[in-house]
Amino acid sequence: MLQRARLGLGTLVEIRVAAPTAAIEQAALQAAFAAVGRVHAAMSFHAADSELSRLNREAAQAPQRVSADTAAVLALALELAAASDGAFDPSVGGALVAAGVLPAPAGAPTPDAAAEWRDVVLDGDRVHFRRPLWLDLGGIAKGHAVDVALAAALAAGAGAVQVNAGGDLAVAGDTAALVQMRVPGRGARLLPLAELRDGAAAGSAHGVDETLPVHLDRQSGAPPTTPRAVTVFAPRCALADALTKPVLCDPAAAAPLLQRYGASACVLGPDARLQRWGLAA
Repeated sequence: MLQRARLGLGTLVEIRVAAPTAAIEQAALQAAFAAVGRVHAAMSFHAADSELSRLNREAAQAPQRVSADTAAVLALALELAAASDGAFDPSVGGALVAAGVLPAPAGAPTPDAAAEWRDVVLDGDRVHFRRPLWLDLGGIAKGHAVDVALAAALAAGAGAVQVNAGGDLAVAGDTAALVQMRVPGRGARLLPLAELRDGAAAGSAHGVDETLPVHLDRQSGAPPTTPRAVTVFAPRCALADALTKPVLCDPAAAAPLLQRYGASACVLGPDARLQRWGLAA
């Protein structure tokens, strides 16, 4: 397989492809990295010229047109917010800024304290906020980028593809990848979980080594109280990426959500005991 790595989405993106010829492999890599760049440009919270930043500035005043990528990610984010009763919440940007995790978006109106994901209206390719709020798609956009990179490489003629963006992983074709979880504590011990074929996985953690919270429990307004490392397996990486958040907060409560989306989770808690939830990983 031909492998290349580039910085993107705030992490190192590694893509491996196999194809009948070297020329097709190069074209598949170029198409995959172009797809990653497209998603990053549209949904970056930090870039003032991204579609997401424009939504945070202007969607409370008037509907804003967005790209197919942003519309697809937002549609899935809102679906998951409803299915999880807000455990996954794309409107958490204001709380993350208040917690010091994200910078305040320049020029955006202060979020209404009562605003939530239900105030986000998606109508085709147009987005409107019923109240001022700050969207953050960081909990799902990286997974979507992995999905579209995989699809782009396959469309360009690759017969086998692996895309790994900082632990968000998708695999398709005649190839497999070993999914491992980093064990909390000193050292860099990795725990093998499963061999991944034609599917996706995403990992996240709270209270392990991070100095800042990676997720806020929207219902409590605070980070999860129990340190956990989580890996979710799902048909698509966007799903796996998003589902790590409700699993981090409460694996047992998230089990029906995992089942609903054909997903499973491996959870390593403070007692170092590995638990599995949802479908068999």
